[in-house]
Amino acid sequence: MFLKSKVEVKGLSGLSKCFRTAVESIGGDGDILFVGSPFTCLPFAEFLCYGIRDLPLKPFFMPSLESGKTKELVKNEGYGYQLGGLKAGTDYRIVTLLGGLAIPKYGVPPKALKEAIDRLPGSKDTIAVCFQGSLRNLDWTNTFQFKYLIDTDLTVTME
Repeated sequence: MFLKSKVEVKGLSGLSKCFRTAVESIGGDGDILFVGSPFTCLPFAEFLCYGIRDLPLKPFFMPSLESGKTKELVKNEGYGYQLGGLKAGTDYRIVTLLGGLAIPKYGVPPKALKEAIDRLPGSKDTIAVCFQGSLRNLDWTNTFQFKYLIDTDLTVTME
């Protein structure tokens, strides 16, 4: 289910490198679907796209359970990755679940999300990317067979 050895890195560049390593180990051409809560997860999906920008994968973002609202993430020179138009992928090779899905405010039931993802095309491996263990909950780990779970600890200091 998870890596046999634990990898610990720091900062956003460490997060990006871990994500790239996970994606490269799965490999393959096709589409990568980021699934997350509206507002908070989209910027992280856009950020993670930067780390895999040269891989033969086309990125998409699906807000929560709303597969009909899936949009392509397009590279916009000088700005980075941003939402493109409504467009579903044709061969989702990798699905990346983002931790905002587990926030009670959004109330995304893991089993309903699994059913929605299973209906999408492609042979999907699942990566979890979260902060403070939000996707380590048994409801999530028992429902999804994460190939990798990338858990980030966020420390903030304000003076």
